[in-house]
Amino acid sequence: WARNMALLNMAMMDAAVVCWDTKFTYFNPRPSQIDPRIKTPIGLPNFPSYISGHSTFSAAAATVLGYVIPSKSQQYSDWAREASVSRMYGGIHYRSDCEVGLTTGGKVGTYAVNRGHIDGAE
Repeated sequence: WARNMALLNMAMMDAAVVCWDTKFTYFNPRPSQIDPRIKTPIGLPNFPSYISGHSTFSAAAATVLGYVIPSKSQQYSDWAREASVSRMYGGIHYRSDCEVGLTTGGKVGTYAVNRGHIDGAE
């Protein structure tokens, strides 16, 4: 399991790097910063909206965990989508933030899985 945790943590760290690099490259305001009538039930994060961190991290983790435990792959993907959409329903992300976050996180997770295939650890 140590190798599995290493792959998961590599993917999560890579997801953090790509997500925050994107956030501070595009610096998109959050929905409530554009329309003050939008009230968020959980408060407003103090960093840009695009791309959704929850979506990026969740998809990266779901991809790696689906590789490690294939029988639960669909469940992990479903949970990632649920985490993603919750951010939109909470009023702190646009749909595009969430969709691009899921796509990006999936690519990051796939990169980690591919690394696991070629490093001889299987």
